[in-house]
Amino acid sequence: MSSRMDVSERRFQGKISADYLLVMQGIPHLAEIDREVIGAIHSFKSPTASNTLKLLEIGCGSGRATAKLLASRPDISLTAVDNEPQLLVQTQQNLQNEIKQGKLALVESDALAYLQSVSNSHFDIVASVMALHNFERTYRNRVLREIHRILKPGGLFVNGDKYPPDDPTEFYRVLPLHLAPFFDVLGPAGRADLLKEVVFHELADLAPDRAMKEGEFLREVSEIGYSGCKFTCRKNFDTVFYGCKL
Repeated sequence: MSSRMDVSERRFQGKISADYLLVMQGIPHLAEIDREVIGAIHSFKSPTASNTLKLLEIGCGSGRATAKLLASRPDISLTAVDNEPQLLVQTQQNLQNEIKQGKLALVESDALAYLQSVSNSHFDIVASVMALHNFERTYRNRVLREIHRILKPGGLFVNGDKYPPDDPTEFYRVLPLHLAPFFDVLGPAGRADLLKEVVFHELADLAPDRAMKEGEFLREVSEIGYSGCKFTCRKNFDTVFYGCKL
């Protein structure tokens, strides 16, 4: 049996899972983050001669970003992993045709457990949107190491996610800007119950044992061995990270 540290939490159970698309409306720049991630995948040139680009998505949720990943280019074979059954049901319903066509495989699994089951240098790209910040820091470091291992040489890791600034003054300046859109969306919708759950979730994301701060993350991935690391498209706490495996 896996130890507690080997298993990511199911942080999208209950109301957040049931109303996931409504909650995501509280990130008004999400489409912009998506476009940056999709652009990186669309322009990626595989150093290996193959007609199929193997892409892994970590934390597919309801399939919102998954559909965009599949549409980014015709040569993609996508494996999407999530540990929340209720969200995977939504993905399955939303992307039935892509599953039937063999373009998409859904896997219900803990992220680290799945990554550990994959052979070395298997995927061309690993992508994620708004998932890795949910992981506890020690667990996330292990995930990042496994992503590096399973990428092919020249492979790409791209992550659109929540990376709070290291500077405390900037952090507290941005915090209300980050939370306000959730009030703007869920308040008029009459969902005080969901708003409370979302705010608690967001604050937990920023706790010392979980916060994925920009500078710390850059040092971490550089130590693991990622190259060409950079951030683009910053919107409040959210930005897009690129890193490659040499």
